[in-house]
This record gives sequence, C-alpha cells and structure tokens, in this order.
Amino acid sequence: MNLRACLLAVCLSTSLVAASSTRGDELRAAYDADTATYRKQLDELAATCRAQKLDALAEQIAGWLPERDPLRQYFFLIRSELSPQTASPDEQVAAAKSFLALRQARGERLFALAKQASAAGSITTAVEWTYEALREDSALAPARKLLGYREVDGRWLTPFEAAKVRGGAVWHPQFGWLPQTQISRYEAGERYLNGRWISAADDAKFHATIERGWIVDTEHFRIRTTHSLAAGARLGAQLESLYQVWRQMFARYQTPDAEWQRLFAGGEPRELPAKRYPVVYFRTKDEYVAALKKREPRIELTSGIFMNDDDTAYFYADEKANNDAFLYHEVVHELFMLTRPTTLKVGAKGNFWIVEGIACYFESLHLHADYAELGDVRNARLHAARYRRLVDDFYVPLAELTSFSLQRLQQDERIARLYSQSSGLAWFLQHADAGRHREATVDYLTAVYAGKDSPTTLAERTGIGYPDLDRRYREYLERLPDTSPLPAAPQPPPTAP
Repeated sequence: MNLRACLLAVCLSTSLVAASSTRGDELRAAYDADTATYRKQLDELAATCRAQKLDALAEQIAGWLPERDPLRQYFFLIRSELSPQTASPDEQVAAAKSFLALRQARGERLFALAKQASAAGSITTAVEWTYEALREDSALAPARKLLGYREVDGRWLTPFEAAKVRGGAVWHPQFGWLPQTQISRYEAGERYLNGRWISAADDAKFHATIERGWIVDTEHFRIRTTHSLAAGARLGAQLESLYQVWRQMFARYQTPDAEWQRLFAGGEPRELPAKRYPVVYFRTKDEYVAALKKREPRIELTSGIFMNDDDTAYFYADEKANNDAFLYHEVVHELFMLTRPTTLKVGAKGNFWIVEGIACYFESLHLHADYAELGDVRNARLHAARYRRLVDDFYVPLAELTSFSLQRLQQDERIARLYSQSSGLAWFLQHADAGRHREATVDYLTAVYAGKDSPTTLAERTGIGYPDLDRRYREYLERLPDTSPLPAAPQPPPTAP
C-alpha cells in the first residue's frame, strides 16, 4: 500500500470512529432525557400514593431510581426467578399497576436503546442498558433471552438453574441448592450426609477441614468452605453479584464484539459449556495461613489471594473487619485469568500495573439489593494515590511504568507507592473526561491478558501520548472534590503488597 493509500485509510478510520462516537453521544443524550422524564413520572406517582395513604408503596416508588453520584459508576443487577411468582396485595392497587406499567414501558425503551447502541458499536453500553431494562421489567423476554435465560414454567432461569430445577432442587439462601424434599428437615436443624440424616453439629464436625469442607455451587462459582453452609451460600450470592458487575463493565472481554452484535441483532444464544470459578473460604485466618504457607511464604500479610498454580481464589472470614474489598480484588484477578484464554505469564513483558490497578479499583465495589456502585472517591486506595502524587510528588511516568513487568514491579522497593499510583491511574481511566477511556481500558486489558501488549499499547488504545496522559492524570486528581481529603499520611494497603 502506497503512502497516499495509507493516509486515506487512516482518514477513513478516523472518520468512522468519530461518527461512532457522535452516534454514541446521541444515544447517551437520549438515555439521559428518558431517565429524567421517567424520574419525574415516578415522583408524580409517589405523590399520588402519599395522597392515598399508600405510604409503603410511595416509599418504594420514590426510591426506585438511585440518586447517582456523577463520580461513580452504577450497574443494575438482575435475579433469576427461582421461586414461583406470587402476587402481592399491593398489586391490585391502581397505583401499583401504574408503577408496573411505567417500569415495563421504561424497560422496553431501554432495550430499544441498547440495540441501537450495539448497532453503533457501543457494546458495553448496550449490555449495561440491557441489564437495567431487566431490572425494570424482569419478564422482558427478548432481553432475558439475549443474556442466556430460558423460560421454564413461567420463570426465567439460566441453563444451570433450569437443570437444577428439573432435578427437583431449589435454591435456599441458607443452604444453597437442595432437593425440595429435604428443605423442611434442613430448616429443622438436620443435615443429610453420606446417605443418612445427622445433626447440624455433627455435620459441622465432619466439614471442619478444608479437604472435607462444604461445597456450594452457583451459576459461576464453586465454593469450598470450613465456615458453614450458610456462609458459603451467602458468599455465592455475593460473588454472583460481583460477576454481573464485572460482566457489564468488561462485556467485550467476556464475549467477542461480533457475538454481542449477533445477539442484539436477534440471533439465538449459543449454549456454551458452563465455566465455574473455584473459591476456597476458610473459617479463620489461622486455617488460611496454615494451608497456604508453603506455597506463599508471605501469606500472613494478605487478606486473600488468587493462586495461578491451581486457578483458585482463597479467603478467610475476618471477625474484626470487613474483608469484602480483598475478596473482590482477588476474584477479579480470577475472572480475567479464567474467562478466556490468557497467557500463562500475564505482564511478563510489561504493563503489569493495570492488572493490579483494575483489581484495586474493584475494592470500591458497594453492592445494594438490585444495583451496585463502583469508584467511590473516598476509597483508601484513591486517598493514597492522591497523597503520593500531590503531596509526596511521587510518580513514575507512564512511558516507564508501562515497561514494568510483574517481576520488576513486585521486586521494586517502592512497591507500595507503585500500587497506589496504579490504583489512581485505574480510577483515572474509568472516570476522567466522563469515562472516555473505559473502552480503551477494556482493549488494553484484553491485550495484556492475551500477551499481545507492548509498552506503547495504552497510548495506542487511548490515542493519547504518555506525557499528555501523565498531565491529565494529575489534573484529574487535583479536581477531585473535598469529600476525598488528603490524609496526613497514606495508610499502607491492608493486604500485600
């Protein structure tokens, strides 16, 4: 290809990207306008309910849409219909019917926007809006089918759940999947083990070692635990919510763009072999350290770890502190490593900072009943990043940092400060300039995990040179609000490094 042809190809490519970006902006504006109208409709309906003394319904309607902090990301969660649907008394109230009608209409509009976003090349946005559409109308058939659900006896279930139900099992929030015939005896304190019924106390004794720990299976995780069956079931539900957030944020990593576009164009979902991520959850830190000390000499410094040698994430129950942040951190490593084929030595050539940076970013995850938030600027990781850059004036330029391999970063005596900087840069890529770098981040991580990266990959994906990105990063930190004040001194990360 001659020079003129090359220049023409670049110009055409740039024009296509600009056109796609413009179309994406138009769809986002349409979404924002629809959301504003919908919020007004909900407020008016809530006022009607209050006038009719329907206070509980008014509160539900008024709080239906979360108030969004512009400095955070929001993801909506959907649930399978594992229990037969029963009508509540409020559903016969005219206002409740109006609430349902508003949600159904909103769901249809959101899914229509999602299909347009997919056609415009905005896959991540399309998937996010599909999840939100199903949060509004859980029975929106085209959206359910697109995400792989099936209708089974009037309920929308995944293939995994459908197989369980066909086998006579039900999901119990305390016990996980159990045969329907055993539920009453479990609730009465009995347990079924090796063909006979025993007491819950004897069951706990049997499962006291991790080799014989309880097993709880969910759609995407297999949990082995010495804590309790109830803890395993709770953890399973929590991890499934994490998976939904990760899947939306990294839809293009989890599934190729062409497959998403085929699905949004009306293609039938392909039934793929189930992938389940192994997690081990110890009852105490002492158990955790004893089990892993030979494999990781510094294990006592950690609050959780993903081990590459057996592709398993390990954690323990912490009675004194909430360990969720490190749970999310390590399982995110696991999701990236095991969801698609990856190089065995991620970050061996450089760019290891983003592997840890994005996992640190997920430490800010906050789960609600049917939505999740990411990116709280009050998070300790971002506090430390701001302090290092704005007070210590510590910063490794991206042109140098992107050359750091896993080994070089983890053997650097500045490792704690490098982790802080990596965390801050991850926040920057997700939030600066209204999230303009989010898709580039997906592409960047995809290249890194596939071993197809180079020190220049980030600059190539963002289309911005490293000196400019360095400058923009500092400006992003400087513009953060006073709700994220600089500490007198940065707190060291509570897990190694």
